[in-house]
Amino acid sequence: MFPSEIMAEKGERCDTLSGDFVIFQPEDGQRYSTDDFMTAWLAISEFRAQPPLRFLDLGSGLCSVPMMVLWSFPDISGVGIELRQNRFDLARKSLGANGLTSRFELIHGDLRELSLGEKFELITSTPPYYTKAEGILSDNNDKAAARFELNGSIENYCETASKHLSENGRFITVYPYLYRSRVYEAAGRFGMFPERRVDFLPREGKVPLISIFSIGFGSAEERIERLTMRDSSGSHTKEYNDARILCGFKPKR
Repeated sequence: MFPSEIMAEKGERCDTLSGDFVIFQPEDGQRYSTDDFMTAWLAISEFRAQPPLRFLDLGSGLCSVPMMVLWSFPDISGVGIELRQNRFDLARKSLGANGLTSRFELIHGDLRELSLGEKFELITSTPPYYTKAEGILSDNNDKAAARFELNGSIENYCETASKHLSENGRFITVYPYLYRSRVYEAAGRFGMFPERRVDFLPREGKVPLISIFSIGFGSAEERIERLTMRDSSGSHTKEYNDARILCGFKPKR
């Protein structure tokens, strides 16, 4: 089935994603973001030389991260899990529109209860960032669940990842730069260690907004890098546009 044969319904919008892929998103709700793009980018860059055969995505949402990975690696397959019905339905619609249902299985369920009995070389996730005490919940349930730990915390994501990650695999996740210590603590609790961290800056000279982590069971010294979206003049940097191109997006000026 081709994207043109599946149309957005009331309350939905259809946007472009990687290459000729499309993604169905809520008109009034949480849509895919830079956090998703950067998570997919790190996963793709980590496995560019030798793509995995299969991968797992935790808390798949609209399936933006899985679809970017599937576009970049056309020979791999994967499985994901999403709890919220509206996002599960939209994700299934996008997978169908892009002809990906045979390559990616989306489970409707709670990642905290996941037990597949399979190990993966690559696991991806974009967990919520905040506890209920760290802000005001949005009246939009979709946005609230995406930003606050209503259905699982970074500790839950790390625990489930540790059960499904192969010995030499990589768990790619993202978290606010200011709260990055929580990722180290959560990973360490389950025998994992960040081996690479990329801090994302919205503009040269600014404090990083998010950190993207490549986590494994090894104990190699961590590599810490920075990726800046805009230079001091406001133009998009070459490194940011290179990341976009790698994920199937057009560069920005």
